[in-house]
Amino acid sequence: MSGDEPKMDMKKHPNEIDREIGRRIKQRRTDLGLNQQSLAQQIGVSYQQVQKYENGTDRVGASRLFAVANALHCPVADFYERGGEFRETGPVYESSMDAQRVLSTEDGRLLIHAFLTIEDTAVRQKLVEFATTLSTALRRPPNGRRVRRRPRL
Repeated sequence: MSGDEPKMDMKKHPNEIDREIGRRIKQRRTDLGLNQQSLAQQIGVSYQQVQKYENGTDRVGASRLFAVANALHCPVADFYERGGEFRETGPVYESSMDAQRVLSTEDGRLLIHAFLTIEDTAVRQKLVEFATTLSTALRRPPNGRRVRRRPRL
């Protein structure tokens, strides 16, 4: 390339689709009663960046749009579909989101790999029962009772 040739602007600028995605992010966020700061914290950006996404001045990358959809409890496809109606999230969608969260961590991938190497279905079932029992126990105090402190003397 010689010095006489004009330089091309390599930065991709937002287009109408990007602006529509921003409008839909804002619509879903406000429908859920979230402010920009709350959404920003959930997706790991500043509230100013959320403003730029919603105003269509910045494009939303694929991984960030996935995080936005997760935070707003809707499928990524809802930001693209015509009609503008957000689908209710159901058990199938929630399970899919849970699976994606597990697969996004190294521990999750190792756990799944180890689980899949267990060929005995009875052993697998016992492992699932154990994990379910453990997670339930960790979500509530022992015996469901509040722990009282002894009064100081």
